[in-house]
This record gives sequence, C-alpha cells and structure tokens, in this order.
Amino acid sequence: LVWPKIPNSFWAFNGMLELLPEKVVMPPLGLVTVAALCPAEWTMRLVDEGVEGLTDDDLRWADLVMVGGMEVQKAGIHEVLDRARRLGRRTIVGGPYASNDPERLLALADHVVVGEPDEVFGKIAADLESGTAKRQYEITDKPDVTAAPIPRFDLLRLGSYASMSIQFSRGCPFQCEFCDIIILYGRKPRTKDPRQVTAELDALLKLGWKKQVFIVDDNFIGNHTRALELCVELEKWQQAHEYPVMFYTEASMDLAKKSALLDAMVKANFFYVF
Repeated sequence: LVWPKIPNSFWAFNGMLELLPEKVVMPPLGLVTVAALCPAEWTMRLVDEGVEGLTDDDLRWADLVMVGGMEVQKAGIHEVLDRARRLGRRTIVGGPYASNDPERLLALADHVVVGEPDEVFGKIAADLESGTAKRQYEITDKPDVTAAPIPRFDLLRLGSYASMSIQFSRGCPFQCEFCDIIILYGRKPRTKDPRQVTAELDALLKLGWKKQVFIVDDNFIGNHTRALELCVELEKWQQAHEYPVMFYTEASMDLAKKSALLDAMVKANFFYVF
C-alpha cells in the first residue's frame, strides 16, 4: 500500500513540522482501513512517502500495488502508478482523487475504485485473486460504518507521526459550495458505535500510542446527538486509562450553540477544534 507524499500545501502543515521532531502530522487512515478489509492471508506492507522513500525493490516485492490519495497528491499518485507499471506490477487506486476523476486514472492504473469500498472489498479482493477484476468498480451505496473493522495501525511507523487518526462518522448535513464531502460521502452522517471508537483507541494504546488523536470526521457534529453519546463514552475511557491521549477534530461553527456537547468534549479531553 502506497501513500504518496503530500506536496507543500495547506494539507502538508510544513511550517508546523519545522517545530516538531516527527516527520508527518498524521497517517494515511484510509489505507490502513483498506488494509483491514483485505483477506487475512494477504501479506502487506505500507509505504508512506512522507515518512520513507518508495524503492523499486518495494514495488517488485508486491503482487499488487494499492495506491490512495487526495487530488493534492495527484502528481505523486501518477508517479507511483507509472513506476509500478514500468516494473510490471499490477495496480489498483482508490480514494477521493480516484472517486472524482476515475477516467484520468484508468489510463494509468489497472483497476480504479470509485466510492467507498467497505462492503464490497471482499468481492474486489476475490476478483483480483482470480484474475477477473474489473477495470473500474463504481460503488454508489454508502456503507454501514458500524461494520467497519479496526484499522491496521500496526502497519504504520508510529514514531514518525505527530498525531494519530481515527474516524467516527462520514458525511455532513450542510451544502457548502466549496466542499465535495457531500458528493463523496453524502449528506446523512453515518456514525460508528462508540464502542468501536474505544476499541480503536485500545488498539492504539496497546501499540504504545500516547500522543494526540485526530478524529478526522469532516464535521464531528454532523449528528450532534451521536457525537454527545461518543463524548460521554470517551470520558469514561479516559478515566479508566488515566487520560493517555488528547483529542482534536473538525466541526461546523454551530458547535458554539451546543453547550452540553462542548462540556462533554472538554471532559473527554478535546483540546482544540478546527
């Protein structure tokens, strides 16, 4: 699995990284989530090009090169796909960029995944193994995130990241003209069960993570009732583990009107909100 380096941009946080010992702000949560969807017998490696270089030997080792990324990473995505093709490796690409511009990537990759593959990835994997995989998979249904597995955090070089990422919900109820979230993930926020989130935190704690955790939801309070339920559980989890991590997240500004939720977020150890 390959996550191309994010170039100098808002998303790279270059100025902040000059002040930190870590190499990258956050890991490729999408790829480690896809890794958890792969068959258990697959042997996987992850290369985050923000952390380490991708070598030709890395590519030759793989039967399948899986690439993900955002449009800001398109140059890096194109380069990885081109290198893999020159070395005779099969490639599959997904994520926001692939979902927004699949035609361009069909010229570069063997297989392109459009949409959220959670509920159909088992079929995609079986097709890949049998040699019958489609050139393009287009998924329009929005998956039930309560069935999402714990991401493969063990594939990450944890010491290279300033914060870790987890996801509680997908989707946002607003229709902002500058944002494509509702196109990618819909206007009806879908949330995990709070116990799923604490299980992911347990997995990170077991790996030794005790720094900040970014809840990556594009609008943490898209379903503010469920967000409040989560914060109540997060407070209990923090108390049980002696407050090992601090949280931050993204939310719409109407959070300021939700005093009970704000209070619960403080108690759960949220330190700041974008």
